[in-house]
Formats: sequence, structure tokens, C-alpha cells
Amino acid sequence: MPNLFPPELRWLLPKVRSQLRLHIGSFLCLMGASLLALGTPFSMRWLIDSILPARNAQLLIISVVVIFASYEGRAILNAFGGYLTFRATQTTALALRICLLGHLDSLSANYFDRTPVGRLLYPFDAPIDEISYFGSDLLPSILRAVIAVGVTFSAMVALDAVLALAVIPLIPAFLFLRYRYRNRIGQLADRVQTARSRFSSFLEEHLSGITQIQLLRQVEPQECRARELLKDTFLVQEALGRTGAIFSASSNLTIAAGIAATLALGSWMVFRNQLTIGTLVAFYSLFVQLFEPLTAAMEMYSRAQRTFSSVRQIRSVFEIAADVREQECARPLDPSRPTHIVLKGVSFSYREQKAVIRIPRLQILQGERVAIAGPNGAGKSTLAKLLARLYDVDSGEIVISGADVRAVTLASLRSAVCYLPAQPMLFHRSVANNLRIANQKATLAQVKRALELVGLRKFLYGYPDSLEVCVEPGASNLSSGERQRMAIARALLRTPRILILDETTSSLDPISEGAVLQMISGALPESTLVVVTHRLHSVSWMDRILLMQEGQIVGDGNHVDLKATNPFYAEALMIGAAGI
Repeated sequence: MPNLFPPELRWLLPKVRSQLRLHIGSFLCLMGASLLALGTPFSMRWLIDSILPARNAQLLIISVVVIFASYEGRAILNAFGGYLTFRATQTTALALRICLLGHLDSLSANYFDRTPVGRLLYPFDAPIDEISYFGSDLLPSILRAVIAVGVTFSAMVALDAVLALAVIPLIPAFLFLRYRYRNRIGQLADRVQTARSRFSSFLEEHLSGITQIQLLRQVEPQECRARELLKDTFLVQEALGRTGAIFSASSNLTIAAGIAATLALGSWMVFRNQLTIGTLVAFYSLFVQLFEPLTAAMEMYSRAQRTFSSVRQIRSVFEIAADVREQECARPLDPSRPTHIVLKGVSFSYREQKAVIRIPRLQILQGERVAIAGPNGAGKSTLAKLLARLYDVDSGEIVISGADVRAVTLASLRSAVCYLPAQPMLFHRSVANNLRIANQKATLAQVKRALELVGLRKFLYGYPDSLEVCVEPGASNLSSGERQRMAIARALLRTPRILILDETTSSLDPISEGAVLQMISGALPESTLVVVTHRLHSVSWMDRILLMQEGQIVGDGNHVDLKATNPFYAEALMIGAAGI
């Protein structure tokens, strides 16, 4: 059972179950084609042993028609069966890509922080294409080979059982070779996938930073690295191809020896009048038909191992579990309760690192304007991400609206809490559509009002149809400050109950930064505003300033009180306008 249905096939079969009707139709076409293939050798036997000696022209025409119908019918059924399978497998590939994307969308920030984008993209390309090939071409070929071998061997037994017995030794020889090369081919196929994935990650990083690479004069080192990765890929592929060729040649040697022995035995039986010449010709034709799928089976086995490697690659992604998961009994946030934030005994650390955050107690009331400041590595951004539940705490709890965020549905939490990073994502679409991502029902007046509030007036009064200007890939046609302003405008259209800005105004000049923050405060009077910043002067007006050092809060109060009583805060102010 394990040899007939390896784990890769057992994983794949449920994915193709919805296309079972198409696959059954294809199987029936392949079966019919294999049966029609018997028409030629039996007609040849009839032609040589009966029709030609009798010089019967009428039967000659019938035999020729049968041979023609056999060839043409076989071609039609194979073509139609191939189309059915192609359609089924392309649908399966589409479903696989959608499922894979959906699974990646469910994973946590921690996974994306440690995984290169190229490695994330690779499974969508070559592995799924390989699986599609398996379904559209390789699997039908395997089925065709199996059916052809079974039907052909049955016909050979019907023609002459003694000659057919000479074929049986091929089976254990083939199985022995298959067992000997199976692990080696599978290991090499996995190494090919790994090498391709590494190059894909390198290429994505290289192309996304090519301008910086040119400016740093690192083009030649990068090209050397690319050559090394491509050479590694080439060497592994070469080893896989060489092993497959040795496997194929060894298998063909066994089959060729069987053919020679069978022809010798059949000729000897003709000499002794135990076999007719027509039967020998028909038997040889059947043997060639048997030889072709067996030869193809050698190549298909090597290719199937590459397909199984692709299945393992895809399956490994689906087996990754999200660190931040929604509980089965999770409930939406209660909209009637104030969105107070309470942290109780919170500690958190990244993998294999010491504790980054340690907060025994913290409370942020609804509507408060709170700044989180501190030196680099103090844990400011980590705290902001914990509040947005991009990560889960190691111990303790974070409570919003009276509920532990781990017991809240992610959809309702994402609706209530809006987190903006320092480098927010803008999409390759129009300005208006970029903003409407936050609120599909936003009117044109609301979009314009949001742009007005953040100071992006050039898209309002610059020239006609400014809202339809396309944001280029990577927002390359916008300055860093404009990208941040647009992300803030998008957040305003959501009207979140809690807005967290993780240095989202860092690219603005100090005067503009202060003006934008106060604008946000006025536009969202009932929402809680949490701002992570290095610039104390820009947030001195806020209700509270949380000063962090080494993952702990060492100061909590307004600007006046902290300046007078907190030595850490006084030291931070001395650093000046550049921030702390």
C-alpha cells in the first residue's frame, strides 16, 4: 500500500477530489485507447496468416480499415482524455494557489519577519506548475502505461502463454532497480527545490535593492553570489539528471535483454512449427507496445519524484501554524464598552532572545493621547505590535474593552485597532483606490477630506483627475513623507477606535509632524491615539508620555511632570531635537 500510494499522493488526492468526474472521463478515454491499440497486432496476425496467403482483396480492405480505425481512434481518445485531465488539473492548480495564499494570509507577523519574500513566492511558481504537469501530463502517462501494460500483457498471454512467461522476469528486475534508485532520486529532487528556493530569495532581494547595490558598488559581489547559487542549482540538477539517466539505462538494458530472449524463443518455436509467423509478428508488435510504456515508466518515475518533491514543498507551507491564532470560542469586541487598554503582568520575547518587554501594569483609557518614547531597542515598537496583536504575549494578558485580546475575533480586533508602521504599504493603484482600501464605501468627499487633513493637497488641486494618479510600484513616485501622510489618510477613513502610529510620522519635518499629530487628534476625538516616536518635542502636548528603557516603563506622565521629576526624561530632552 505505501508503495502504491506514497504520502505525497495521499496528500494530493483530496485536493483533486472535486475534479473526480473529469479524471474518471479521462481514465475511460485512456482505457478505450489501450483497447483500440490491440486492433493493429491482431489485424496484422490475421493479415499475414490468413488474408495474404488466400489473396482475399475484400478482407484486405477490412483489415486495413481496422488498422486505420485503431490508430485514429486511439489518437482521438488520447487527445480528448488529455484535455479532460488538463482542465481538471488547471482548476486544481488554481485552487491550490488560492488556498496557499489564504494560508499565508493567516500566518503571524513573526513568520514573515524571519522569512525572505522570495522564499514565500517560490511555492506559487515552480512547485505548483510541477504538480500541474503531474496531473495534466505525467499522471495520464502513468495511467496510460499501467493500462497498456495490463491490456497488452493479457493479449500476449492469449496469443502464446509460453512466450508471455519470458516477460515475467522483467517485473522483479524493474522493481529492484526502482527500490535501489528511489531514495537517491527523491533526495536529489528535494535538493533541487531547496537550491531553486535559495536563488529565488536572493533574486527578489537583489532586484528590490538594485539601486542601493549600484550605489554601494556591490554589483560584482552580487553577481558572484548569483553565479554561486545558480552553479549549486545546476550541479544538483545535473546530479538528478545523471542519476535518472543511469536508472533509465539500467532498466532499458533489462527490457532489451528480455526482448532479445523472447524473439529468440519465438523464432525457435517457428522453426519447430509450434508458432505461426503471423503470431510471432503480432506477439512482437505487442511486445514493442509493452516495451514503450515500460521505457516511459522509467522516465516518468524520475519525473514523479520531482513532482513529489514539489508536493512536499507545498505541504510544508500548509503545515506552518500561525503563532497568533483565533480561539474557537472567540467573540467580537463589545462595541458598547469603552476601549480601555489594560496590560497585566505582560512579558514577551522574540525567539531565542531574552525578554524584550516586561510590564507589570499599564492602563490606557479611551480617548487618551499617549506617546511611547525611548532609545533604540527599548521595546517601543514591540509594545505597539503587542497592542495590535501582531504577536501574543508570553505571559500575562492584554485587555481591550474588558476582553483578553486572545479571546477576541481577529476581524473585530483589526476593525477596532489600526496599526501603522514607519514604512506603510501602498499599492500599485490609484490614489483614491489606495485610500478606499480602508473603507470601500468612502465617498469622494470623504476621500478628499482625508487628504486635506494630512496635507496632501497636490492630489486635490494639482491638476484634473489627480485622485486617479497611479501610485507606482513601491510608491516610487511619492516621497517618504507623502507615503506616510497617505497611509494616515487611509487610516482616518477607517475611523478606528484605537490608532497606533509606530513612527509613522518619522519622515516628516518636526513642524509638520506636530501639525499632523494634532490634526489626527482633532479628527478622531473619541479614539485612543498611541504614538511611538523618538521626538519628544513633537508629543509634548499629549496627555501622557511613556518612557521606555530595556523593555520596561521608566516614566509615565505628562511632559511637565516628567521634565521636573524623571531623570531619564530630562536626559532624553538634553539630546535635542534629533530625538532619543
